[in-house]
Amino acid sequence: MSVVDADQTASERATAEEPETPDLTSGEPSRFRSMRADLLILAGFVAAGIYLFSHVWLGPGSRILAHSYNDHYQFEWFLAVDTYNITHLHNPFFTDLQNASIGVNLMGNASVLGLALPLLPITLLFGPSASFLTAVTLGFALTAFGWYWVLHRDLRLHRAAAVLGGAFAAFAPTIISHGNAHLNLVSMFLVPWIVRYALRLFRTARPVRDGLILGLMIAYQALIGEEILLMTAIALGVFVIVYAFPLLPDLRAMVRPFLTGLGVAVAVSLPLLAYPLWMQFAGPRHYDSLGGLAYVTNDLNTFFEFSTTSVGNLSGTLTSTNYAEENGYFGWALLILAAGLTLWLWRDRLVRTVAILGAVGLAFSLGPNVNWHFKSTGLPGPWKLFVKFPVLDSMNVGRFTFLTVVALAVILAVATDRILKAAADAGVKSSGVPLRLVWAAALAAALVPLLPLPLPATGRPPVPKFFTSGAYKQYVAENHTVVPVPALRATGDMTALTWQMAADMSFRMPEGYFMGPIGPDNVATNEPPPGPVTSVLLDVTHSGKAVTLTPAQQTEMLAQLRTWKADAIVVYRTEALPQLRETLDPLLGAGRQVEDVWLWDVRSLTRG
Repeated sequence: MSVVDADQTASERATAEEPETPDLTSGEPSRFRSMRADLLILAGFVAAGIYLFSHVWLGPGSRILAHSYNDHYQFEWFLAVDTYNITHLHNPFFTDLQNASIGVNLMGNASVLGLALPLLPITLLFGPSASFLTAVTLGFALTAFGWYWVLHRDLRLHRAAAVLGGAFAAFAPTIISHGNAHLNLVSMFLVPWIVRYALRLFRTARPVRDGLILGLMIAYQALIGEEILLMTAIALGVFVIVYAFPLLPDLRAMVRPFLTGLGVAVAVSLPLLAYPLWMQFAGPRHYDSLGGLAYVTNDLNTFFEFSTTSVGNLSGTLTSTNYAEENGYFGWALLILAAGLTLWLWRDRLVRTVAILGAVGLAFSLGPNVNWHFKSTGLPGPWKLFVKFPVLDSMNVGRFTFLTVVALAVILAVATDRILKAAADAGVKSSGVPLRLVWAAALAAALVPLLPLPLPATGRPPVPKFFTSGAYKQYVAENHTVVPVPALRATGDMTALTWQMAADMSFRMPEGYFMGPIGPDNVATNEPPPGPVTSVLLDVTHSGKAVTLTPAQQTEMLAQLRTWKADAIVVYRTEALPQLRETLDPLLGAGRQVEDVWLWDVRSLTRG
């Protein structure tokens, strides 16, 4: 049964490709041929994912995405801490391995527990770097395959049209920019299936079964990425309202299976998510809103330009807020083509609905105020109506263009299906330029400039031998704290997380990069204010000048080291080592070199 098949045009489209019949010359059944074709298409999508991350695949443990803004380290750490919590039977939604002595609410962060579970063997055998790269590659490939499956098997579109739609839905520039380590956002492989089963509830003969499947998928997607789940729910709401409005007289027969299936989905998903959601919204170290961190919006001009990840951007100039948030970048040609196709196919209710949905995504992504090249136009954006709604006030609305990507994918797929059918009907009797050739030229003009380039990567500093050799165990007790230099900062250096991962998460680290509450309003920050110790370390390493500690500073630093249960301050590869020694030796005693690090053993000062 197709996802949508309510009007005549959709039914006509369903006959565009009849079920294949057995090939009597070879004796091979059509089902096997179809499965073989599906596997080849999946392999092609996986190859595209490997191509996209090829610069990192050259050395998973020694290279990192160059434009990830520390998110690459953060998501590897999430996979590592999830694995640690699972294998040690700890609470999977909380940890104190970062932000020592205070902790981190993992449900309030993009901890991707839903990915860590199936990747557990890879993480244990090959490490979190291999798991991250596997997850991000398959995230693109399986998302593309999911949309292909829905377009081909449910909407009965021509296989080539479905491949095009699936490829665009997963590999559009908007999505590829988030390949710069936003693992929670590019792992959308459940979304096509959630959409499929949610829409099937209107016509299903098995609402309990379909509701059960939908509920399980909703719960699992929440453990991968709640933002994507919320965006999917909003998109489904808009889709159903727009699609079903002309069918109001016929909806009565659909209400009962829909409500039954939806009730089952809620009854299944809510108990599974009750404790995780309590942890997120009421548990330790929860926050009430994202505050200013939520407002990633799109400038209007970015809809018509080319992303730095695309071959069409010859200058390499970045016109978005950062490389991981290039949320528009469809180019003039594609938007003009999409507008023309929408006018042509306007009578097709599916195309009309997704076109409206795509326009809503574009409009919402502008945020509460419309900007052009980082300057306000003075015009309010539609999102201004929702900016104070609970939960919605914490959405990064610039990412609503994900809806537009899927809408464009469906429009391109349906149009391709129609063209291929028309060309087949014309047969060899047609004269002039072949219709398929004209359509191929139109697609090339719109899509070739959007073809992706491999995401750039760079080398990462090696993990000190002090940790890889196990020498640290002589100085740091299990679950005690290593204070790293450079200090962990979201906007600075996060390489010390690799020290912890190399040591199998056997010690803690202070402060770090995570979402946590700050201030009386309990608003989130991704970088806790530096305490006395971190403030001094940052001052010395950034200025290159020693600091003469006042008695008050000495007292505060020692108190904080005790609170952290710090056993050692470890310095690795910093030009400010002489100044650090001049600053810390009078307070902590003389540091010394151990293996390839400089170390202050502070156990005698913190365990008294």
